[in-house]
Amino acid sequence: MTARVSVVVPAYRCERTVEDAVRSALNGTVRDIEVIVVNDGSDDGTAAVLERLAAADTRVRVLSLEQNGGVANARNVGARAATSDRIAFLDSDDLWEPEKLEQQLALQQKTGARMLCTGARCIDAAGRETGRVFKVPETVTYRAALKGNDIVTSTVLIEKQLFLRHPMERSDLHEDYLCWLSVLNDGVTAYGLNEPLIRYRIAAGSKSGNKLCSAVMMWNTYRHLGFGFWKRLRCFWGYCVHGIKRYLL
Repeated sequence: MTARVSVVVPAYRCERTVEDAVRSALNGTVRDIEVIVVNDGSDDGTAAVLERLAAADTRVRVLSLEQNGGVANARNVGARAATSDRIAFLDSDDLWEPEKLEQQLALQQKTGARMLCTGARCIDAAGRETGRVFKVPETVTYRAALKGNDIVTSTVLIEKQLFLRHPMERSDLHEDYLCWLSVLNDGVTAYGLNEPLIRYRIAAGSKSGNKLCSAVMMWNTYRHLGFGFWKRLRCFWGYCVHGIKRYLL
């Protein structure tokens, strides 16, 4: 039987994109999954969309939070509710390719990896491909990750207990990067599958879309980690070089 995976989708004011995101997971080649969508206090039509999805497919579970607590908290809530020992993350505006989980599970079986990621094909707010593809190295270590984040959240497959030991925090910073650094600093190596198995949406108002805002948050992320000024500066320089290579070259 195909390995079971819990897919965690944080959802906040995403009525226009969340259905396509969830269906991209449901329509994948790995069928034995559950999709846990955490409605993070949305005040638009998100709840109605999620109710319809859950009614149409028993693999969809909706958890509703009364107040918006941020994407980090929503992912943590979803992970704690997971029934599988594997967690895969999918943001509400991203899309998986059908074979995404199948290829990752095959790589996990081959390597014994506790955390895996893939490449990503970038799309704009309207869902059009931009022509840019994010690559990932074969392995990602803590030291390498300090120089820049190659791990897109919607590509991650990770052991549930490992993630729960390093839950996400600080949605006002780069909460995913903080988490990956914590996991990798625990002696874990992430294994990368260098194929664009997701479509990663970059919108102008998002953290990834607003480069100045992202840079300020990254500086504050290093500060939150307790890095001294000079280590912060070295890491931030690496982040800038990494960003130039990734987005401009």
